[in-house]
Amino acid sequence: MTNHSIQTYLGNVHLIDGMGGPVPAEPYALLIEGRTIIAVAPQRELRCPPGAVSFDLRGMTVMPGLIDCHDHLADLEGSMQQRAAIPPSLAVLKTAQVFHDTLLGGCTGIRDASGVDLGMKLAVEQGIIPGPRLKISITILSQFGGHNDHTEPAGIDSRFPKLQGIPDGICDGADACRRKVREVIRAGADWIKIATTGGVGTPIGGPLVRQFSVDEVRAIVDTAHAAGKPVMSHAYGGEGVKICLDAGVDSIEHGAAINDDLIEQMARQGTWLVPTFTVLRKVLEIDTRQPGMLPEYMPRKASWLVERQRESFPKALAAGVRIAMGTDAGGFGHGRNAGELAYMVEAGMTSMQAIVAATRMGAECMGLGGEAGVLREGAYADLLAIDGDPLDDVRILEDRARLRLIMKDGVFVKNTLSG
Repeated sequence: MTNHSIQTYLGNVHLIDGMGGPVPAEPYALLIEGRTIIAVAPQRELRCPPGAVSFDLRGMTVMPGLIDCHDHLADLEGSMQQRAAIPPSLAVLKTAQVFHDTLLGGCTGIRDASGVDLGMKLAVEQGIIPGPRLKISITILSQFGGHNDHTEPAGIDSRFPKLQGIPDGICDGADACRRKVREVIRAGADWIKIATTGGVGTPIGGPLVRQFSVDEVRAIVDTAHAAGKPVMSHAYGGEGVKICLDAGVDSIEHGAAINDDLIEQMARQGTWLVPTFTVLRKVLEIDTRQPGMLPEYMPRKASWLVERQRESFPKALAAGVRIAMGTDAGGFGHGRNAGELAYMVEAGMTSMQAIVAATRMGAECMGLGGEAGVLREGAYADLLAIDGDPLDDVRILEDRARLRLIMKDGVFVKNTLSG
């Protein structure tokens, strides 16, 4: 780990600063001290100070670390039987392993959309385990029989293993919803996560079937906002998105089937869209590779939503809806968050737009605007040095061999260069 009393100088940098403006033609330099970037300037203006550890990054691009605004880091891979064999204490250690692997994939910030508890977040903040910068939602608030009610026909709850600091998210009626928001805040939530439509991974309720009542959603949002906590909603389209927008929800997760009216309202209100292309593609990939492995409703729903998203996402982009990168990959595979950028480009973004969605916009969505997701004086030193230029092809971000340096909070998570 870097000694924080020593300055780090990165020279000959091809700079993508996360702001989305023109990329400088001349080489840049960055100077880092402690956890902070203290200078960014053309190299001819910023020389290496005496005593600093210096790195020559000729031929490499330096950009902010990636930020995934929708992941489930505590969701572990494996069949139901395999996951049932994991004791809670082992789940903590396996989740710590996921944290580290996610960092090594170039992701220095995560908004966890349920599953990570306060203790795991504090372990990262206190330097006990390596991990991305975290904002957590603890659990998903869901109606009885809704998207986060994982009671199977056999009568068992299949949402396991579960970290011990995770309360149940089921609530019905405005008063119970208010109390549940307060319980989740007490448990350490930075964001309140709700589900207002069905989803791909649950048998009850299609992606356009509304869950929660108008009064329940208003009670949740009012209680959360009164406590200074933003609200994110699992919602694919239809009335389940509309009630969120009318109530003032801050972020729509997935949103694959939003219509023109909803897009216009999101743009007007400044509501975030986190499109999570990855999760739908993962479902279809598994179904192609191992037919019959998933319940039949999952690939059927995913295929329908992919088609709707091909229509809706370019409209949201053109309308100026604020978009942040998110994968929702969870137990479908950790540490490969960078793959979402290629899907965003395929859907109509330029490479620069996708990178900004995965850096500056991700930080702003998480509530870290100006502090992370950008390379400028005063920002956290969370950055990547990549062999090549991701503006030519964002898929190089998926190649770990080309991630030569990974830094979070001024500490090298990975360093394949000599200083």
